[in-house]
Amino acid sequence: MYRAWLIYDEEGAAGNRDYIERHFQLGKRFGFSFELKIRKRDRITEAGEALPDFAIVRTICPPLSLALERKGVPVFNPYSVSEICNHKGKTARYVREHTTVPVIDTMTFSREQLTPGLLARYPGRVVKAVDGHGGRQVFRTDEPWQKIQDGTGVSDVVIQPFIRGPGKDVRVYVVGNEVIGAVERTSPDGFRSNYSLGGKVKSYPLGQNERDYVSQICRIFAFGMVGIDFILREDGSFIFNEIEDVVGARMLYQCQPETRLLERYFSFIAEKLLHYV
Repeated sequence: MYRAWLIYDEEGAAGNRDYIERHFQLGKRFGFSFELKIRKRDRITEAGEALPDFAIVRTICPPLSLALERKGVPVFNPYSVSEICNHKGKTARYVREHTTVPVIDTMTFSREQLTPGLLARYPGRVVKAVDGHGGRQVFRTDEPWQKIQDGTGVSDVVIQPFIRGPGKDVRVYVVGNEVIGAVERTSPDGFRSNYSLGGKVKSYPLGQNERDYVSQICRIFAFGMVGIDFILREDGSFIFNEIEDVVGARMLYQCQPETRLLERYFSFIAEKLLHYV
């Protein structure tokens, strides 16, 4: 039996009780004994506490993943994924430099550079917190300054063009380098298409070119389980947007209830543990 930590922050744990319970119950079939750990700042361990055989990190905290890895604990997703994919600017640059996948033009600015004057230089564009999650820190540059300043918090930001199209994007769920499924999301306001914000969802059948894009991205990362997000342009083609490290599964289960996402993730982890040194 492998001892495993399932790591959440307090808000995430409160909102995902059923999903957490699924880890506990399903884990037994794979020989995983999970313990829920709540992240406090960048720490979860107490002095003298025995470390687990592996950890699944379901909170956005790359330093925590790095600390566990330095202690010899296999982490899913690993630090190499969380450190890049939880920064929208780094993700766009990394995918652009290492693949031929079309990538949305992305400019990164520090918090100090975020001013009304900066936004005025880029009218009609989209501004996002670099570490935003769930679509709640996404704005148009012509929205009220105070709303953008408050909404992006203390984060640095990226500015991207508004992609003209049908107001849809596609999330591709990946375990390792295997595509598990894809979901099309339609935005209620034209540019924020997250399910939690009221976006409509349905299954999306990936074409060969789209699968090639996903394969290229998978080859440059050591993914555990992630969501790879593409925006649909006016001609229906894909342009890469971002990667969700702590990816939610509600959309996929709604559109494809037969999908065994967690089972396939646990199978992947079990195989990795067999070869972990």
